[in-house]
Amino acid sequence: MNGVIAVRSLLVGDLRVTALVPPERMAAGTLPQGTAMPAIALMSIGSVDRNVPSPGPKRRVTERVQVTVLARAYPEAKAILAAIRAAAADRMPQINGVSDVTVHTDSAGPDFLDEETGIHMQTQDFRVSFNEAR
Repeated sequence: MNGVIAVRSLLVGDLRVTALVPPERMAAGTLPQGTAMPAIALMSIGSVDRNVPSPGPKRRVTERVQVTVLARAYPEAKAILAAIRAAAADRMPQINGVSDVTVHTDSAGPDFLDEETGIHMQTQDFRVSFNEAR
């Protein structure tokens, strides 16, 4: 289990998000070249395990997950980002294999435009905390 799975499950389970980006265009890791726009890439960009004095069978993990939106136009990118934040912010999803999952927004990245391809991009980070088996 990781935070990417938790955030992706929230996005593919939200009708506002899937109306803008089909689930098959929401990928963990790098999107394959030639992926149709709009698309969403999710990546883990850091993780911390909490050490406790008397560890039990589980440990608390906090992971930073970056969601990158790629779109054909600036307004489209902004609409997708708004739907992503609404779908994932301040949620406590039920995910098999872990317990006490909590998702909160973290920082949002700057606007990008790839001049060559005309692809508009922006990121939204989330902090995903969960208990996992040791």
